[in-house]
Amino acid sequence: MSSERFREYLRKELEEIKKEGLYRELRKVRGLNFSSNDYLALSKHPDVVRALNYPMAGATGSRLTSGNINHEVLEEEIAKFKGFESSLLYPSGYQANVGLISSLCKKGDLIFSDELNHASIIDGCRLSKADRVIYKHNSIDHLYDLIEKNYRKYNNLFIITDSVFSMDGDIANLKEIKKIADEFSAILIIDDAHATGVLGDKGEGSLEYFKIKSKDNIVCITTLSKAIGTQGGCVCCIEELRDYLINKSRAFIYSTALSPAIVNATLKSLEIIKNSKVVKDLRKKIEIANKIFLKYNLIDEKKETPIFPIILGERTMKVSEELIKNNIYCVGIRYPTVPKGKERIRVSITLEHKKEDIELLAEKLITSLK
Repeated sequence: MSSERFREYLRKELEEIKKEGLYRELRKVRGLNFSSNDYLALSKHPDVVRALNYPMAGATGSRLTSGNINHEVLEEEIAKFKGFESSLLYPSGYQANVGLISSLCKKGDLIFSDELNHASIIDGCRLSKADRVIYKHNSIDHLYDLIEKNYRKYNNLFIITDSVFSMDGDIANLKEIKKIADEFSAILIIDDAHATGVLGDKGEGSLEYFKIKSKDNIVCITTLSKAIGTQGGCVCCIEELRDYLINKSRAFIYSTALSPAIVNATLKSLEIIKNSKVVKDLRKKIEIANKIFLKYNLIDEKKETPIFPIILGERTMKVSEELIKNNIYCVGIRYPTVPKGKERIRVSITLEHKKEDIELLAEKLITSLK
């Protein structure tokens, strides 16, 4: 293919995306930001920012060559915080999910995946050699029926779910899912990206929230880029799985390690979460948002997480543009991130938001919908 034919091919593909109304572009964040996952506002915390002043900006290599610097200190702290034996860092949460699932789940195994799981889980399942079935969102009955029909045909079973679903803000019924995993000797893999720093009295995540103790058949992934406010991903697990991933996970073996400066900043973030009241303060902000959004009939029921989906369908992008024009950064979410007809404004509440900020957003949303 010549360079001009290649350009023409790409132009046609982009035109098709535009025709379908799915064209994406990068924007500068300006004004009140209601699209951030920085729930605890730690990305701007002065102590966290100061901790970035570290002798090494980059790791310069993979952990198995030259990049193993201060990473094990953070892995020990995350494991303690999440209540696990061990943990292993990845450069991103996406890589953690893809790296874990693609290397652990093999031919002859079966994965049960919630239909609303994050793209990184979906891609990890596709890259694995395991068979997979999708169960209806948070449906315990459907999950049980699928496992009962299939469990005898496979070597190993894996149940994979987000704990807090990023586009809906609802919480997986992990208490019942854990019972099913135990009954059928399945490994339960939980993506705690939007639960860490949010759920539980101490912000430890979904297991603390449900009072579930970590066991050999539970693996928990978290990202460091949401409530923790930095960057990276981590698999929390038993020691044997950590060793396995170091030897088998291509996303770990062949990736340059997380920046040592980021590692140092993350340690400070964890210290702040453990030794301050930021988690309780976030809960108060969520309660304020619930009252305001219910008053304006923007939601049907109270939320326990900082994620508020305002389902608007085909009006979503127009409303989002109006908000941005009014200096409120709140992007619209479309297919394929969410199903067609379920397009939405995804509102994220953080510690930076004042009551009057949330009230202003609600008022502008109502005005834009008229």
